Amino acid sequence: MGRYSGRSFRLVFMCVVSILLFVMELAVAHIGNSLSLASDAFAVLSHLLSMVIGLFSLRASTISHHRKSTFGFLRADVVGAFGNSIFAVALMFSILVEAIKRYINPQKTEEALLVLLAGIIGLFFNVLNYVILDCCYCSAGRPLEDPGTGDSLNVQHEPEETIRKEKKSEALNIRGVLLHVMGDALGSVVVVITATIFYVLPLDQNADCNWQCYIDPSLTVVMVIIILSSAFPLIKETAIILLQMVPKGVNVEELMSKLAAVPDISSVHELHIWELISGKIIATLHIKYQKDRGYQDASLKIREIFHRAGIHSVTIQFEAVDSPESLEQKDTLSLCSSPCISKSCAKHLCCPPRALPLAHVNGCAEHNGSPRLDMYQSQGLGRPELSEVAIEVPLDGRVSDHGQAFTKTQGDQCYVNSTHF
Repeated sequence: MGRYSGRSFRLVFMCVVSILLFVMELAVAHIGNSLSLASDAFAVLSHLLSMVIGLFSLRASTISHHRKSTFGFLRADVVGAFGNSIFAVALMFSILVEAIKRYINPQKTEEALLVLLAGIIGLFFNVLNYVILDCCYCSAGRPLEDPGTGDSLNVQHEPEETIRKEKKSEALNIRGVLLHVMGDALGSVVVVITATIFYVLPLDQNADCNWQCYIDPSLTVVMVIIILSSAFPLIKETAIILLQMVPKGVNVEELMSKLAAVPDISSVHELHIWELISGKIIATLHIKYQKDRGYQDASLKIREIFHRAGIHSVTIQFEAVDSPESLEQKDTLSLCSSPCISKSCAKHLCCPPRALPLAHVNGCAEHNGSPRLDMYQSQGLGRPELSEVAIEVPLDGRVSDHGQAFTKTQGDQCYVNSTHF
């Protein structure tokens, strides 16, 4: 179909239909004094904007690599879904305010037959759009293939059960557009019901408003509640991805325990797990290993652990421990041996070079938040000064005496307020 094909062509077609539907419904709503039809018209406008965003998001997400975006624009779908759902929530709240005003000042629906026809036409097109988008949505659940990105991002082949699991991951941007389509369809249903009541049981021009005048705002409130109940879960799901929180279904404590139990591994720290897009999870971590035993076997076992957890893009930083005495000091093992070359960089690191608040040493979790007090008392440091401890890193990139040389800093709160695993 030329430049536009597949999902893109469907979105372009629905954009044209939505423009025509918006103009028609807005004009009829003004003539018939129908709140539900006016609300439905603006819902169509919201749907139109969401499809425009969705169209650009779908096209941008096909760019796998860019010099200014090393992951490409895979998250364009996520951003589009987040924007669509936020716009839907804002629109529903504005419609809710108008419905409350109609409760205070009830009004009749005029030209009921014209409003009814507009509602039927709108419902027909919304059902058509939903069918088209639902087909597009179902075909978007297939997993994406990763381009080669070098040694830093190792994507392994997946077993059948993992592939089936990833096929269930939704296309978030299409879900955002579907959310607006569902809102339009519900709005059209409200218009049809309200107009039918006023057409079957018409009110005289001079008659006072009765129960019929409250049907329009009441059904509008029901529509708002249904849309909001669908929008908030989508906002939560996309926000978790954008905030790079631990994906649902990943147990960090269990992973840390399994990793620390791998033979030849002394400790595990700075574990970060996040989701690039729905179903594509990435992990990075630091591993301390015994230098005389190597790390090739441990690397394979670590990747197998992540593979079974559904995490296939893993970056591992190995840190050698070659002093037999240091293997007996858990506080030393919980310190990162490879921070930046200068302690002034600490505030720019995601995990500052200090004793980690959560590190697994030889299978045991250390939650104390800082090294033992006796490690610093020998150097003249008291308990109030523990939050001012930093690692002195020589310019050759190695930690002196495996991280046991410490100096004071000037109240750098970065060491205290950092959040990491």
